[in-house]
Amino acid sequence: MNESGLPPVPKKNPGIGFSIAALVLGVMSLIFAWFYLVNIVAIIFGIVGIVLAAIGRKKSIEAGMPSGLGTAGLVTSIIGLAVGAIGFISCTLCVYYAAAAAAVVE
Repeated sequence: MNESGLPPVPKKNPGIGFSIAALVLGVMSLIFAWFYLVNIVAIIFGIVGIVLAAIGRKKSIEAGMPSGLGTAGLVTSIIGLAVGAIGFISCTLCVYYAAAAAAVVE
């Protein structure tokens, strides 16, 4: 209780919105990373999620608030970006070499 007899008002975390957005984009990038041609969207979501997580963590740390949600968004975005990029490159190479092998057979 404070001087007026009311319970204290908790401080608002200024980076929470960015952190939540980064976490959502990170999870979406993890989901989209498993499907060929949709993993381009996963790559984009991963990059945007990394940027938003960095902003959210920075604002939270500057305000002295916990930055765990921003860290979770950063980790999921990095993993989604990596899996999406590896999936896109490997599937593209597989399609390319399968088409090249089919052209040799003809």
